[in-house]
Amino acid sequence: MRDHSIFAGLSLDDLSTLNIQVRDITVPAGHTLYLEGDHARHAYTLRHGAVKLVKTLADGRSQIVRLLGHGDLLGFAGMVETQYPYTAISLTETQLCQLNLADLIAAALRLPHIYQAISQRWFTALRQAENRIVELGAKKAEERLATFLCQWCNTYPTNSDVPFPLTRQDMGEFLGLSTEHVSRMMAAFKRHHLITEHKNLLHIPDREKLIHHACTTGAC
Repeated sequence: MRDHSIFAGLSLDDLSTLNIQVRDITVPAGHTLYLEGDHARHAYTLRHGAVKLVKTLADGRSQIVRLLGHGDLLGFAGMVETQYPYTAISLTETQLCQLNLADLIAAALRLPHIYQAISQRWFTALRQAENRIVELGAKKAEERLATFLCQWCNTYPTNSDVPFPLTRQDMGEFLGLSTEHVSRMMAAFKRHHLITEHKNLLHIPDREKLIHHACTTGAC
């Protein structure tokens, strides 16, 4: 994981002086790593599995703001805020590196590489969030769902069966759609043989065909 982590680019001498408390942990599906508003004590690098970050709205509803996979960071907002802004929940059995935030902050003050790496990762996450906001506003529901499914699969080889632990409710919360609407569209995609699902695995035979089928604006 080192080459994909915030410590990429540091020398062995730098690594030997970090003095950061790190634990390898494994949590089951549905485990809450931390709650929105909890005092921020740890940050995590996701090694294997999937995690959702959830924001509770004023009316009590929840909204998934990010879906995280291999190599992603979470909890690092604790470097600048005293409380976690989101709730983090594992979607599958998940393996993570848990880092003590106080140690990490001290190391970042000594080694600018760490601060720069974290800043770059957060900048990338911000851009992804901005792009999703644009898509939510500009695309119709079918386009939104098809784009999301293809993006989820893009980190896996083409034509492979992809782990897909998301429920219809998860997808709805992430895309700003009702659970029922997502269920109807997924069923329609299956009827047209654009996707298949089996035991939490998703398969898209032709991703371009799926996007073309869903495109209703002519701008896909």
